[in-house]
This record gives sequence, C-alpha cells and structure tokens, in this order.
Amino acid sequence: MHVANTSAALIWTFALAVLLSGCSSAPEPAPPSASPTPTVADSSLSDMERVERAQQLVKDELPDAPIWEGMTFAGVVLDEAAVCVDRNWGPGGGPGETEAGGVAGYVIVTFPSDTLGEPQEGTCADYAPAEEEPGKAIDVPADVKNNPGLLVSTDFGVDWPLTVPYVVVRCEEKIADGRTLQLVMLDTPDGTAYAVNGTARDHSDLPDIFPIWSANPDVDGLKVDISPVIDAGLALC
Repeated sequence: MHVANTSAALIWTFALAVLLSGCSSAPEPAPPSASPTPTVADSSLSDMERVERAQQLVKDELPDAPIWEGMTFAGVVLDEAAVCVDRNWGPGGGPGETEAGGVAGYVIVTFPSDTLGEPQEGTCADYAPAEEEPGKAIDVPADVKNNPGLLVSTDFGVDWPLTVPYVVVRCEEKIADGRTLQLVMLDTPDGTAYAVNGTARDHSDLPDIFPIWSANPDVDGLKVDISPVIDAGLALC
C-alpha cells in the first residue's frame, strides 16, 4: 500500500508540472531590426545639400591652427558633379595685413566621391574649367583619306608616337623557315617607307622607323610607346 501511495504521488507531481509548463506564456518574438539610416552615398542630394556638404568638407580639411579659426565658407554649384567653395578669413584676419573677411582662396569639391581639389587663389568667380584646345586639322590628301591603314595624329592625341602628322600603315606576310611572318610597314606624307615592327626591320630592306619615332619626354634615351601603330598594322594582315 505504501508503494502504491508513493507512485500515485509521483504521477500527480508529474501531471502538475506538465500543466504548469503549458500555462507559461511563450517568449515574445524579437522586435524587427530598424532599417539602416541611408548614408550620403545612398541618397540623392539636392543642390543645397551638396553645397552644405561641400562647405563642411572644406572646413574639416583645415589644419588645427588659430589662424583658421572663425573662417567662413560660401559654396556655389558648378554642375552636377562639382561645387566651388569660397573661403574667407575669420575675425583675426589672414597672413600679413589681410583683414577679417578677406579672400582665402577657393576649393573645388567633386561629387559623389567627395574629392577635394587643391586650394586655389582668388574666388569661385575666377574659376574656369580647363578646356581642351581643339586639335589642328590635318590636311590629308584625297588619295589616302579612305585608305584603311590611314592613321592621323589628332585621333591619338598625346599618345601619337611619331613626328609626322599622319602615316599609312600596311602589313605584309612573308614565309621564312616554314613560318609565316607579319611585317608592319608605313608610308609617311613625303612618301618615305619605314619598317615599324622588329619583324619588318629584320626581314625587309626598309629603313628603321627610328628617325620619325618620338623621344620619350620623361626618360632620356627612350622612345614613346609605338604599339598603337604596330597594332593597327597587324590588324591589316
């Protein structure tokens, strides 16, 4: 009888524990995380916002020195990618006898990269973007204008590697020791023919292109890259 009573007590204890666990409330779900605040890079800034940001960027760039304290800034939109910021000296003035409010130069800020240019003298009213000078027209004879090998200096800009205004390149194939060689040659405006690539120099009687190959202005004794001319010639083989 004692064993039966003990078993009954254990059963009731287990049942009570199950009932209590069922009545307990389930944990509340975690609140959804807040959406991230959009950054400047994610947002489309208005002109006013770009001006304000440009002014702040220019201000933050100033060295931590008393002479820069109190400086004021005035930005103006140049275009969709740039803002010009005028800098004016604070109450203490600038170097020498420069009075408070005097001109302290201007800075160009480029968006969306937030890139600051070097401080320039004067004001934003003095700023004028550098304009590329139009290339001088090259007079190409009518009999070569439609030649597929025509290369004109103005089409290459600063990468033009020759001292003549235009050339006509050509490519000839030659069999040597069972191999097909590609010889790149060119004709200059005065009719002189030159061997351009190493293969043409080694396997033709034409003079080397060296006399009309421009010198490298940055490295004494070297020539500029002539690969654009060689590539154009090889494309004709």
